[in-house]
Amino acid sequence: MARSSSGNTQLTLFGHFSLTLGEDTLTQFSYDKVKALLVYLLLMEQPVNRAALAELLWPDQGLSSGRTNLRHALHCLRQSLGEEAERTLEVSRQTIAFALPDNWCFDLKQLETLLERVPDVAGLEQVLAVYRGDLVEDLQLAQCAEYQRWLVRMRGEWRQRVLSYAEQVLEGGEALPDALLRTLVSRFSGYAPFHERLIRQLIDQRQSAAAHEEYNAYLQLLALSGQQPEPSILQLARYWSDGRGETLPVTPRGAYSRTLAADSQPLSDDEIEHRQLSVMAIRLRLRGEWDERGEARACLSLQIELLRWLERQCHHLGGFWLPGATGGLGLACFGTHGPAHQLAELVALYEHCRRALPEEAARLWSGRGDMPRFDLAAGLDSGRVLYLPERQLVDPLGQVTQRVPWS
Repeated sequence: MARSSSGNTQLTLFGHFSLTLGEDTLTQFSYDKVKALLVYLLLMEQPVNRAALAELLWPDQGLSSGRTNLRHALHCLRQSLGEEAERTLEVSRQTIAFALPDNWCFDLKQLETLLERVPDVAGLEQVLAVYRGDLVEDLQLAQCAEYQRWLVRMRGEWRQRVLSYAEQVLEGGEALPDALLRTLVSRFSGYAPFHERLIRQLIDQRQSAAAHEEYNAYLQLLALSGQQPEPSILQLARYWSDGRGETLPVTPRGAYSRTLAADSQPLSDDEIEHRQLSVMAIRLRLRGEWDERGEARACLSLQIELLRWLERQCHHLGGFWLPGATGGLGLACFGTHGPAHQLAELVALYEHCRRALPEEAARLWSGRGDMPRFDLAAGLDSGRVLYLPERQLVDPLGQVTQRVPWS
């Protein structure tokens, strides 16, 4: 159907493609390669060889069939553009070009102008109003490998330019509205510096519940993508942890347990609940021999302090801690959210503790001479267990905690 060009013309490439011609808005063409042709011509900004276009968009068709397909795509593009086709499409026997009219409002040109300005908060708001997502994020041509590689490269270049601009604004020290930070997080989902800035800002505003929610959402996002959070992100969890102080013993009074005390009252059916539980058994293994009493005392003190440190890291992530059956053992447990999120939190906890253990051991070591070496080992398991909340009793049957394998 031919389209009239009366009124303003708006062309949008960032996010979902749209072309507004007067009162008509075009979001789709008769098939995706028509849109791909238009996008390529727009971004090239110069005449493109017809044979090269045919090879790019129909790589497996051969030159003759490719040229025929190109003529058909060009015909469909002309029909979609209506009256605008005559003054925008420059076609010869050898090349095709798209001449962008001066009165068209093109978001890519708008963004280019904004990014050339000095970065500030007001400018960032304008940038994000234009950059609504990756370049034509709804266009995928999996069967055209060369075209797809070019498109991915173009998307990456524009994304990086906007990221660089936003990072300069953040480094400038200006206060950012929460709504602007949330927009940044939405546009660049999974980009750690923006998530961390938003969580820290909510913490500074004493919005602990909102900060915790953002934190959990970010961990879930990383879990789905198979990534691990940075240590600086994990440390933020201390702001909404259960508040247990630095001086707590390894097994504080009122902590969760796996066994009933000998003088406990008889169990009742009403006490029995079930809960999805994910557990990481953590083992600190001492390397070397330490026979002298002073050395042995210092080693034991270090092991106790390291276990306390491990327990605090577990609390910071919202988990709870079960003491091991012997020295140097402990169980980090997570019973909230789904199993995938629980396991992601445990893996994140292990990676953080593994990296930070040598530095923490050096800080805590009080003995003379060389510091002993502790190796960190862990095993993971997950499942449905018995839970008695009134007695702070979890997995008394060992349905998960007894079968954790060591890595």
